[in-house]
Amino acid sequence: MKFWENGGIKIRALFQPIKIGKVEIKNRIAMAPMANLGLIDKEGTLSKRVVDYYVERAKGGTGLIITGAVKVENEIEKLKMPSFPCITLNPIKFLATASELTEQVHAFGTKIFIQLTFGLGRSGAPAFLVGSPVAPSAIPNYWDPTVTCRELTTQEVETMVKRCGEAAHIAREAGFDGIEIHAMHEGYLLDQFTIALFNRRTDKYGGDLKGRLTLPTEIVSEIKKCAGKDFPVGLRYSIKSYVKDWRQGGLPGENFPEMGRDLNEGLQAAKMMEEAGYDFLDADNGTYDAWYWAHPPVYMEHGCYLPFTDQLKKTVKIPLIVAGKMELPELAEKALAEGRIDMVGIGRGLLTDTDWPKKVFNNEVEKIRPCIACHEGCLGRMFLGKPESCAVNPAVGREKEYAIEPAHTQKRIMIIGGGVAGMEAARVAKLRGYQVILYEKTDKLGGHLIEACVPDFKADDQRLLQWYQNEMNVLKIEIKFNTEVTLEMVKSEKPDVVTVLNFISIFKTFISF
Repeated sequence: MKFWENGGIKIRALFQPIKIGKVEIKNRIAMAPMANLGLIDKEGTLSKRVVDYYVERAKGGTGLIITGAVKVENEIEKLKMPSFPCITLNPIKFLATASELTEQVHAFGTKIFIQLTFGLGRSGAPAFLVGSPVAPSAIPNYWDPTVTCRELTTQEVETMVKRCGEAAHIAREAGFDGIEIHAMHEGYLLDQFTIALFNRRTDKYGGDLKGRLTLPTEIVSEIKKCAGKDFPVGLRYSIKSYVKDWRQGGLPGENFPEMGRDLNEGLQAAKMMEEAGYDFLDADNGTYDAWYWAHPPVYMEHGCYLPFTDQLKKTVKIPLIVAGKMELPELAEKALAEGRIDMVGIGRGLLTDTDWPKKVFNNEVEKIRPCIACHEGCLGRMFLGKPESCAVNPAVGREKEYAIEPAHTQKRIMIIGGGVAGMEAARVAKLRGYQVILYEKTDKLGGHLIEACVPDFKADDQRLLQWYQNEMNVLKIEIKFNTEVTLEMVKSEKPDVVTVLNFISIFKTFISF
C-alpha cells in the first residue's frame, strides 16, 4: 500500500478498498456523475465518444465511475433526441453500446455504476421537451414560469416506477456493477415529489414526509425485485435544498426560512431511505433554485458540503460519497482519514486531469492539472447545445481525436507569447516531440492569468498558473524571457513553424509579410 506525506497529510486512506453492498471497489475515488449531453445518438444510446471518455478515467486509476444521468423512459416525459441517453428507448442497442463501455472499464479494475434518472420535471428546459413539462403537481416551470407543468397521474407515476425496474434489469445485463438513482437531488422530478413546496398531491405519492417518500421507496423496491437484492442501489441526495422562494436560492452563510428540504428533514429522510433499502448515498446540497450549491462555482469553498455530511454521517450507516470541490488531495485524504466520508466524489477534477488518482498515488500532486471551477466548458457548453468539454482540457469528450501522439516529422517551433495559450502550445508541441522555444517579452510566464489570480477567491487560477510553470520546467522547454520577437529574429532563427500568441507581436512581427 502506497504511503507518503503531502504537506504533512499522510496519503493512505484514498487507496484503501471499500465495499458497497457486495461490490468491492479498489480505492475511495469515485467519478461524480456528470451529464453527457451532446455525446448521445438519436436513439438515446451511448456513442463511441462516451465510451472513450469514461475509459480514459478508468485508465487514470479511478475506483468507481458513476455515469451521467440516463433516462428510464422517454414517453411520459418526452425529451428531444439526442439529448439525455434513455435505456429503454432502444434497449437492445443500449445494451450493446453499454456492454462495450463496461467491458473496457472493467479491464482497468474499475467498477462502474449507471445513474438512472426519473426525469426533469419543472427543471426541464422547454427547448429540450416535446410537449408540456410534467411535475408532481401543477406548478410553474423553472425556466419559463409562465408555463404550468402538467400534473402526472398516479398511473403514469406507477408506470415510470416499472420502467426503473426494467432499466435496472438492462443495466445489470449490460455489465454495470450497480445503480445510482438520480435524484432526490438538485430539484429534479424525483426530488420534487419529496419536497412539500412542489408536491400538492392527495394520492399515495403526496401528503406528509412518509407519503412524499413513497416514490423513492417504490423505486428501490422495484429495482431490487428486477435486478436482484445483491445489486447495489444508491441515491444522489441533497441534504438541504437552499430554497428561499420560487427561483430564489440561499447563499453560503445566509440565514433564511427554508422553503425546500431543511437540514432536519434531510437527515430524517436519509434515515428513511436507508431503511427502504438504498445501499449508499451520494450527498450534496441545492436545487435549481440554488443551482450554485449543486455545482459549486469559483467563489465557493473546497469541501463545501462537509459541514452537512458530518451530520449525515451520524445519521446513517450506509457509505457516503461526497463531492463539492473535493479535488484537493490533502482535503480528500483528511476527510476520509477522519471518517467524515467513505468515498470522495471528484467530478470536474477528473475532467481537467484524467490521471488524478495515478498522480496522487505516485506522489506527483504538482502535476495535477487543476479545475478552475469556471463552468465554461462543461455546463456552459451543454446549455449552448454543444458537446461537453473543459476550459483547461479541450480533450474532454474528444479523447481519441485530441490524443497527443508523437509527430511523424521533427520540426523547430518558435512560440511567441508566454501566456496560457503560449504555454499550452509549447507543452503539447514538446510532448509530441518537437523542438520548442518559447519567447516572452516580460520576465514572467502567465500573461493575463497573473492579474486574474489576485482576488482571494481565484486561488484555483493561481494553481493553474503554477501547474503550467511546473510543466515548462518538467518538460525542459527553452524559454527566452525579456525578449520581444522581431521579423529579423524570425528570419535569423529559421523555424519551421511560428506560433504567435501575443496580439502586439502579431503586428510587429508579421506586418511586413
